[in-house]
Amino acid sequence: MSSYVIWANKGGIGKSTMTFQLACAAAHANPTKQVFVIDISPQCDVSRMMLGGGHNGGEAAIIQLMQGTPRKTIQSYLSACLNDIISGIGWPDPKQFIVDPNIVRPHMTQQLPSNLRLLCGDFDLERTIQLIEQLPQPPRRSGRAPTGPEYSTYLLIRSFLRYAVQLLDTSNQNIVFIDTDPYFNVITTHMGLVAADRWISAYSPNSQASQFAVLRSIEFMFEPASGLSRFITDEHARYPFPWYDNRGHLLTVPNLAISTPFLLIANMTNPYRLSGGQSYTDPQRLHRQTITSITSQTNSEASEYRIQPFNNHEHMWDLRRLGLICDYNGIELQSLRLGNNYPEPGSTRLYHLNRTGGTPNQLSGYQRRLSAIAGLL
Repeated sequence: MSSYVIWANKGGIGKSTMTFQLACAAAHANPTKQVFVIDISPQCDVSRMMLGGGHNGGEAAIIQLMQGTPRKTIQSYLSACLNDIISGIGWPDPKQFIVDPNIVRPHMTQQLPSNLRLLCGDFDLERTIQLIEQLPQPPRRSGRAPTGPEYSTYLLIRSFLRYAVQLLDTSNQNIVFIDTDPYFNVITTHMGLVAADRWISAYSPNSQASQFAVLRSIEFMFEPASGLSRFITDEHARYPFPWYDNRGHLLTVPNLAISTPFLLIANMTNPYRLSGGQSYTDPQRLHRQTITSITSQTNSEASEYRIQPFNNHEHMWDLRRLGLICDYNGIELQSLRLGNNYPEPGSTRLYHLNRTGGTPNQLSGYQRRLSAIAGLL
């Protein structure tokens, strides 16, 4: 199985757009596999894009799923976990909450890859998260014939999403992407960071704040004294298996571990080409300088914390207007066609994708970079 959490401890760097576009590109590159996107952000950005974008009623589609019976959203899945697991009913089936975005999207919109699936975000997710965070830690089992529950609340609630990822790919043939909030000290981020096998992060070469956020993210996850990995290790030692639910029945829980650094993307940079290079495709000087610097810094942190460094460090040009058009219309970059007209946010006029000038080179360059990155997955 290939599962990826897309997380950076900095907002505004195109994380949800990247999740959407990478998932679509991976679906094209792997037509025999199902590609799942799990939206665990209350902002529901990637769900909005996958269900039609702002122009085609993406938000209305999310609300429609929220109001449905059953409620096929991440909120409903996590609520089922909270209510059923410790009560002895058992783990809910995450597949019951998955939707085919092409069925939910308005029929007049362009179709996404047919093997793409979504565990939709939910605007009410934070209400459920409050209930999850209030789940008490039960007293330890004791006595000559111990009865009652025995589990770590801290680990159990963080395993909810890991269980879903494992069940969505029991044959180890599918791909899962998880879109998260940028904040670290929220339980949904923790769920994502322990649910996926691999971690994808991003930064902007012209933003020192986003570059430092990558180093801070590594620290939050792996710092030996206070990182998330330390808390998980300590809780496992404090509450070793076997665990028991509130009925005293054996409770099976996925083993938890922090996702491994896999791919770092230098995102959102001015697309000026080097002499002899291809604009929108080849890295320019700022890209190369920053990639070299960040590679050195992240490798140093990985060595200090004795973890695997990022195996891959790629660049992706700022999608700019074309990215906004894709987000707004809920369409993938690969489906844009020269000569077509597209609605764009903030305007009643259509944007014409010129067949001449720099637009063909721009679109081709974007598509080449996206395909190259998706080829790593």
